[in-house]
This record gives sequence, C-alpha cells and structure tokens, in this order.
Amino acid sequence: MDVEPIRSVPAPRTPMSTGVTAEIAAARKELRAAAPADSWQGVLAEVVRLQTAEHLSPLDALQAVYAKLASGWLPPLPRKP
Repeated sequence: MDVEPIRSVPAPRTPMSTGVTAEIAAARKELRAAAPADSWQGVLAEVVRLQTAEHLSPLDALQAVYAKLASGWLPPLPRKP
C-alpha cells in the first residue's frame, strides 16, 4: 500500500471578530468596566431604553451610556417591593 506524504497542513482557523460585531463587543466591554459593579442591570436598561425611545443602534446606545457614565450619571437604584 502506497501512501503519499503530507506536504503541508493548513493552519487551523481562528475566529476573528471584525466589523460591527467587534465594535459592539469592545464598546460593551468598556461600558462594563466603567459601570459600578452593583448597577450593571440599570446600565443595560438604559442602553435598551435609548435603543427603543431614541431609535439608536446598539453601538450608538452603548457609546451614549458610556458617555453618560463618564459625565457622572448613575442609573437609578432598583425598586424594592
């Protein structure tokens, strides 16, 4: 039985984040780092509110909330029943 030797083995493909998806991931990571630990849910709620009420794209909403946090804004505390 004859077997031909392998001449080259292609390198395994590694997933690469590119485009808008990578920008959204980076913006979310920055926002998470800037948000106070106990207010992440409120920060996300503000992102969703801006997307809904202001018709912002996900990336624009993340960047807007990041700017609000940088200017001293804090999300309201959750209401307790």
